[in-house]
Amino acid sequence: MNIKNAWKPAVAPAARLDVFRVGLGATLGLALAMLLVFEGRQLGFAMGLSLFAPLGASAVLLFAVHTSPLAQPWSCVAGNTVSALWACLVVSCIPLQWAPAVAVGGSIVLMQLTRSLHPPGGAVALLWALEAQAGVVHDWAYALWPIGAMTLCLVLVAMLYHRLWGKTYPLQPQAPVRASTAQHLPAMDLSTADLQALLARFDQGNNLTAQELGQLVLAAEEQAIARRFGSVSCGQVMSSALWTCGPHDSLASVALKFQQHPIKSLPVVDAQGRLLGVVARAALLDWALAQRTNVHERRRQPVWRLWGKKPVHDTACAADLMHDAPMHVDASTPVSQLLETLTHHAVPFVAVLQAGKLAGLITRTDVMRLLLH
Repeated sequence: MNIKNAWKPAVAPAARLDVFRVGLGATLGLALAMLLVFEGRQLGFAMGLSLFAPLGASAVLLFAVHTSPLAQPWSCVAGNTVSALWACLVVSCIPLQWAPAVAVGGSIVLMQLTRSLHPPGGAVALLWALEAQAGVVHDWAYALWPIGAMTLCLVLVAMLYHRLWGKTYPLQPQAPVRASTAQHLPAMDLSTADLQALLARFDQGNNLTAQELGQLVLAAEEQAIARRFGSVSCGQVMSSALWTCGPHDSLASVALKFQQHPIKSLPVVDAQGRLLGVVARAALLDWALAQRTNVHERRRQPVWRLWGKKPVHDTACAADLMHDAPMHVDASTPVSQLLETLTHHAVPFVAVLQAGKLAGLITRTDVMRLLLH
């Protein structure tokens, strides 16, 4: 372990606008909470300022790291309230010299059990126990008012403030994965169990859910694809060594090209090099099988030969078996635009055109070769 690097800042540098936004939000939130304290005093409620201190830590989470699970509304309000209620029980049941330690340790346990882990909750429990040692005793209702009320006030301010800035708070919970459905997230080979194992491996279970990690992985994959293929055009990837045929080429010559080259489809171009369509090897085989069947039928009925007509298969050409080209792109098209199409559609190739003429072909093998490099 590099000790020097361990002491370097782990928090990414914030943008100047974010620095201003976070500071202003915390100021507004705490000012409103403080106003609530003073108004409560005017109405005769006991509102100690010492327990107001943990709200400063809550404000840091709510406005600076509002995407953290520790800063979500349930964690903030329930975490502080549960900690206060536990501290109230502790100071009434055990000697006060042990109360601070037991109050903090127990509050951490309860916050985890109620899924409301919130670091300032530990400070609430500690200050409650310290005030009891100083002779200031609060009843259980103090946990709801003012502690719970002030925390709720701060959360509501944060919700409104982040919305005004176009931020998402609170985080929207992901729909649970039903057991009857596949456990794989869409477009990704990692299952929910795999994602949970990764969170446990890097000790990030309190910071992310499996669904949130899955979204990050997918976004990272999309970003990597855009970076890797965004500057690569189809013209750079295509295979320019073409085997083509003309629309009037005999099917015997087409069959010979299929025999000479390991291809499944043969582009059909005119004299100017424009793409007209494609002849598939399977279509040629089907035609040959049909012609063989027809030959047997003609042998059974030789009278038809007296008319002097040539067999149909002698005049058949590539145009008779040609189909439209499945897909074509321009040579300047980024390869990244093809990836999703090639993933969801079983096309034999993608024709690359340049100035309207066939310049090359892109197959899955070409894309795989690019991925490997």
